[in-house]
Amino acid sequence: MILPMLAAAGGWEHVAWRLGTLALGVWLLWAAIRASVGMMLVPRPTYTRLSLVVELVAKRVFRSFARRSRNYFALDRLLAAQGPATVLFLLALFLAIFVLAFALVFYGIGGSDWLEAFARAGSGMTTLGFEPAKKPLAVFFMFLAAFMGSTIIAVFIGFLLTLYTAYTAREAGVSELSLLTGEPAWGPEMVVRTQRISDRPDSVSIGKWISWMCAMRVNQYVYPLLNHFRSPLPERHWVTSLLAILDAVSIRLAAIDLPSDPSFVRFLAEGADTMHMLRRGESARRGSGDDTEGVTAWRFESEILSTDAPVSGDPCVTRGEWDEAMKFLAESGVPLKADRETAWRTFARLRAQYAPPACFLAGVLFAVPAPWSGSRPPMKHFTVRTIWPQLARKAGLGKC
Repeated sequence: MILPMLAAAGGWEHVAWRLGTLALGVWLLWAAIRASVGMMLVPRPTYTRLSLVVELVAKRVFRSFARRSRNYFALDRLLAAQGPATVLFLLALFLAIFVLAFALVFYGIGGSDWLEAFARAGSGMTTLGFEPAKKPLAVFFMFLAAFMGSTIIAVFIGFLLTLYTAYTAREAGVSELSLLTGEPAWGPEMVVRTQRISDRPDSVSIGKWISWMCAMRVNQYVYPLLNHFRSPLPERHWVTSLLAILDAVSIRLAAIDLPSDPSFVRFLAEGADTMHMLRRGESARRGSGDDTEGVTAWRFESEILSTDAPVSGDPCVTRGEWDEAMKFLAESGVPLKADRETAWRTFARLRAQYAPPACFLAGVLFAVPAPWSGSRPPMKHFTVRTIWPQLARKAGLGKC
């Protein structure tokens, strides 16, 4: 019925053009549904080209302005908007693609020009109904457009609630840790502060922080956009906080003269897996390869803690930086082991399991330049310098 009418109206070339437009609209509609469901509903990372392009564009826009910042704090204020802005860009793009897809469908069905097709698509998506449809197939797609418009908005609201619930849980842990790790967070600072508060450098609830770390790992692997949501204060960042508590536990196992605790080994294994998993997700989104490494508890127990095992990997800390930190700990009253050489080798083996992915994340996310957290991309108008926490500054670290 439709084909003869179209043929009579404009010939078979016109029919082919309309059918091609209809097919393109249906394909675009399916692609938009697949991308939106993958991003907001599927409980695993789905890297569709659409979302990756939007994130890449948002990143380049914000980084181009960030390079003009005069200092780190101005840069942090700018980058704080990158994550939320990317989410809004994605919503706007999804809605625009749905409107375009339905406009192609309505045009392909026939009986309307491009302006009428877009008006009908917008009328259906917004459920305003100001542009009625008369043909049965057009009525079906009008109802489908109304359903998709309200569904996308509802799913997006739920997606935002999920993101900000996970963000609040993560930042509550970062805020609680800041009293012990300092601002910005640093492992040796945490050891000293814990020693001063409780007279023991290991009085930290490991089980609680394992739960926090595992929840963060799952949330940010499933929703990689959370990586770009920054802390409320510029001196805090989830990467440096996690790195600091891992360093503190590594120092506790390697250099502090107290009996070993098996829960510390599990904590480091969980931390290393977290760093590698989040780096794997960030690398996949950037198309820069796949980090397939991970560390399990048995590997720590059988290899890493062995005093005669060679150091495999880069601890991302020099021996001079380590010696400076040990001097800081000793002057603060922390009981250290006498054999500093063995302590250094053990610490280097432990840190080499989680430091490379941690420093990678700190660099690409431009975390606060805390000690022992790697380098940052060069800026145009200022030099990125390490910011030291309070006790370390009072002890004279970082002056030279």
